[in-house]
Amino acid sequence: MTHAGAEREVFQKLRRAMRAAGCDALVAHSVDNVTYTAGFAVPSHPTNRFRRTITVLAGQNFAAQIVVTVEANLARATSRFADVRTYDQFGDDPADALADALIEAGVGEGRIAVELDYLPAQDFLRLRERLPRATFVPARDIYFSTRMIKTADEITRLTTVGTLTDRVAGEVLAAVRPGMSEKTLARLATEKMLDGGCSAVKVQVGSGVRSGITNCAPTDKAIEPGDVLRLEILGDMNQYRSNVTRTAVVGAPTDEQRKIWDVMIGARERCKALLRPGTPVAALYRTYVDHLRANDIEPTLRFLGHGIGQTIHEEPYITDARDVVLEPDITFTMEPLYMMPGRMGFHVEDMYRVTPDGFVPITGTITPNDALIRVGG
Repeated sequence: MTHAGAEREVFQKLRRAMRAAGCDALVAHSVDNVTYTAGFAVPSHPTNRFRRTITVLAGQNFAAQIVVTVEANLARATSRFADVRTYDQFGDDPADALADALIEAGVGEGRIAVELDYLPAQDFLRLRERLPRATFVPARDIYFSTRMIKTADEITRLTTVGTLTDRVAGEVLAAVRPGMSEKTLARLATEKMLDGGCSAVKVQVGSGVRSGITNCAPTDKAIEPGDVLRLEILGDMNQYRSNVTRTAVVGAPTDEQRKIWDVMIGARERCKALLRPGTPVAALYRTYVDHLRANDIEPTLRFLGHGIGQTIHEEPYITDARDVVLEPDITFTMEPLYMMPGRMGFHVEDMYRVTPDGFVPITGTITPNDALIRVGG
């Protein structure tokens, strides 16, 4: 897709959602929503809390991005926005730059969707002072509902980073030997992901009793024969993310371990049979929970999976607390997980895309985990 084509598609999707919500303008401040709208990440945005990066869509045609002066050249060369405006970090108030843009767009007295769950309070107070007749409403659902349905370009990016992660997981597990530390395994995975084109990587490794810790940062613990070994790799490539988890055993799994794993995979397969447009995510979660409980396993997590895109966790969450219905080009993970604290833990996670007549797996075909993976030479 051309740069102009991507601009039109993303802006049009957001404007449609804005109008459907009865809003005259849509403003983003958060890293993920600004990046989604502008098509690139301002380098200092996630690291400098004193700077603001803002996108504004209003009416039929108004579109502008506001950045700190030091980021102006990069933004003008990279952003989807033709209109990039700047402010001086030490002399200007970015809330004033935003208010000026909204007034220019003719919506200074309109209904304006802003990220009330992210916008700094001092900025909001200044906006209300500058625009006393405006009505400010949450932008959260507008962005989440729009971002759930991926464009062709987004699907390509997710598939690329997902395929890399699936392959690296298998290569790393094939290298496991008793005596290696969890940190050594994490370094190997990180190197392979960076060499494969990722700009950032997070790796979690838990072995033995540490496999029963849900978020298991790698330690100096040596991997030992008989350990259950959990490896989770989260990659970041071209602003899109991967999330793949594999569970292995160093040596032969026990009967108890095989039984638990068979129940978890059975639950996942029952859910996969429901993956098609029109299926409520709540039905997926209930199917998963019912299968586990029928086999005397209580789910550890309150959700089965989550949407994935520019962030690891986004809508739709696969839980009975959501009323979302699957649609084509929703991308998400399913991650059956069962922790037995002080003993061991089991976790498999893969990425999927809903298609018009079902689904396709993004990961899970290169390094499948239908059975516990035997590692250790």
